[in-house]
Amino acid sequence: MVFFVLLTLLGQSAHKVDVNKADLYTLLENLPLDSVKVVKIYRYREAYGSFENMYDLASLPFITPEDIKILKDKAMFSTDGKDVYFPYYAEEIRERAVTEESPQESAYDYWLSALTTPINVNKASIDEIYSIYGVSLIDAVQVYKRAKMIGFLRASHLRRSPGLSYYGYRNMLPYVGFKDPEPVPFVGWVTVNFSHYSELYREETSNIEERLEELSTIYDTTSSLWPNLKESGWTQQDSVWLYNQLVQEREESQKLKAKPYLRVKFNGLLWGKIRTGISFYDNPYLSSIEPKYFASVEKLSLPLGFNLNKAILGYYRITLGQGLFLDNSDEGRARLMERVFGIFGDLSRYDEFAFYGGAFEAANGPVTFSMWHSYAPRNGIEDKDGNLLFYYDSDFIPSAFKDKFYEKVQGFNARVDVLPRVPGTQIGFSGMRIQYSRPMTADFSFMDIPLDRESFSDPVFNWKGGTEKKFAQLTGRTVLYPFSFEFEYAKEIGGGDAFVAKSRIQHNIFNLTVLYRDYDVDYTNPYSRSFYEDSRFRYTILTRSYRLIDPMYAEIGNLPFPKPEQGVYLESRYQPFARLLFPRLYLDLWRDKSDLQNNMRGQFQVEYRIVNQFRIRYTYRHQRKANLRYLGVSENQLNENSLQLIIPFGGTYLTAEYRNSVMKLTERGIDFRTSIYGSFLSFYVDRDVMKGLSVKAGAVVWATNGYSLWHFEDTGIDFLYGDGTKWFLTLVERVSPQLGVRLKLKNKITQYPHTGLTGHGVVTPDGEELYLPFVDEDGLFNLQLSLDYAF
Repeated sequence: MVFFVLLTLLGQSAHKVDVNKADLYTLLENLPLDSVKVVKIYRYREAYGSFENMYDLASLPFITPEDIKILKDKAMFSTDGKDVYFPYYAEEIRERAVTEESPQESAYDYWLSALTTPINVNKASIDEIYSIYGVSLIDAVQVYKRAKMIGFLRASHLRRSPGLSYYGYRNMLPYVGFKDPEPVPFVGWVTVNFSHYSELYREETSNIEERLEELSTIYDTTSSLWPNLKESGWTQQDSVWLYNQLVQEREESQKLKAKPYLRVKFNGLLWGKIRTGISFYDNPYLSSIEPKYFASVEKLSLPLGFNLNKAILGYYRITLGQGLFLDNSDEGRARLMERVFGIFGDLSRYDEFAFYGGAFEAANGPVTFSMWHSYAPRNGIEDKDGNLLFYYDSDFIPSAFKDKFYEKVQGFNARVDVLPRVPGTQIGFSGMRIQYSRPMTADFSFMDIPLDRESFSDPVFNWKGGTEKKFAQLTGRTVLYPFSFEFEYAKEIGGGDAFVAKSRIQHNIFNLTVLYRDYDVDYTNPYSRSFYEDSRFRYTILTRSYRLIDPMYAEIGNLPFPKPEQGVYLESRYQPFARLLFPRLYLDLWRDKSDLQNNMRGQFQVEYRIVNQFRIRYTYRHQRKANLRYLGVSENQLNENSLQLIIPFGGTYLTAEYRNSVMKLTERGIDFRTSIYGSFLSFYVDRDVMKGLSVKAGAVVWATNGYSLWHFEDTGIDFLYGDGTKWFLTLVERVSPQLGVRLKLKNKITQYPHTGLTGHGVVTPDGEELYLPFVDEDGLFNLQLSLDYAF
């Protein structure tokens, strides 16, 4: 109801075409001028950048006063320029999370820093340009070559770079400048994010009570757990250990209360050389606030021709190549290909794989060299004898798993530009050693309920443990326009190999990316975050808490390690003519090397512009996956159809979407259904109410039968279960060129129908058989407040 009232209040005003954003065909259709003049306006904009206002347009020599009178009521000029610079693009960065393969949190911090201290594109390295979202390696190399040849004075010069795609140019523009920023005492940014949920999310903690009931008396032979433990060699003392651990977890989880999530980040640059940062994060699952911080020096000239690109102390991130060898993020992302490269401060809210210590990167001529050292505590699981089993990570960390060992990580990387006449052609090699303060057994079978139907026999559990792990890496890349090629090979000493290669061809209306990967089962690198479809422990017994002696162990099933896969991924964007666009087409064919099952996932997406900016978009996704289970091969086949209408009217954009998903399943014993399904209908409105103030609102209604739908909101993704409705309302105000404020309200009601229970022995607590269907209902209200400030 709120959504429709808001839509009515927004109203509809006379349509004006945005001269700064519309394509040529839209301008020709909507500007009542001679077509020759319209084409000249378009070409001038593409060459020299956007118009600030009507007076700016009037300064063109071919525009007459009569033309201005005609255009006064027909043209508008979007206000994404200097007057809303930082808050506008900070909000744009946040909205980039609304994708299947959203960038990692540290990438956002890098882009925010580039907004406040733009990268001098005339001096930037290829990696600095390549780290900008939506910029390909081909784009980065073409800009780098042009900068070295003649340089850039303004955006129009950048736009003329041969081989630079328009998409890359538009994505690059907010983050680059054309000269070194004027030295100032201090410049940087602050973000504050506050979020409160009316309910606290709990999952595995709800299963602890069941385990305690099964262990409540070790002499009860009817228990489903104790006889199995005893038969497998557990003593009474061992069972008491497990019981006490579960009791402690229950007590700690019962103390959790719904309270606000709060994240504060500060990142500043002193005199253009010294960067400092600090962040604080609090949420309902933390017992105390633990800050993250760093200090670094950047771009210093040293004797003998050396340049210190960066030296850092504190918490930091490193990303090398395709992330196969090293990317110490806690965030796993399927099909991730957008990365920020190099060494940079880490202010993210994640800490299980955070590096703490020091690192540097220096260059001399064609050689770039870096080293790093980290020594940090890690959460871990111990067995009943006190031996360290494995890493542990979750939102809620019970004290039984907190800071159980220390990890030392040391390594180096060297890269050489081997062909000066072919910029971007590079060979690199690296080495890394990981040492543990205690031996890691990686004996996953300890977590299993003994003698039940499943076991930890899956090859993904063959993880190389011990007190030390060593890795080596070889990388390479080159660009021969319009082609690029990148590869990375990694080897675990005493273990397996992993390889990934990526190639791209790029033209104005077409691009194609091909990625091949091959990861051995015994490549067990905890810092590998390369391209993958599934994480290592997904679809295994480790993700099913009812198969584990402690349900909390199931959380490590979400650790962001790639599953051993071998496959080919193809992705393309194609625009044959102005009205027709294929935004994203992809196909992934891969083999799970742990169970030797073949899988595929593909998407077909087409968009047609009917008139002006009124567009219709159709998306079809198909997926076939197979997993080897104890009952045999479990298969599923997904067919998903989505239809979107993007309707502009009077400065308002309305998006309506209907999505239907059907997943066919094989028989799985206890599950008698042959398919699960879900569908939703959503509406989304985005309107600039006045200069600097935007309203975004959405409403969704959905129904499912066992299938989980995902829905993209304005700045995030939400998962829809059961049946339900939700609405959200967001107000975004750009208070000044430096300050932006964002307020979001969301209400979600989910219903879980329970039907078909007659004759299945479902009884009430009083022992009476339940015949009538019933519905569980959950309500969730969420309040979010964000502040972005540049100084």
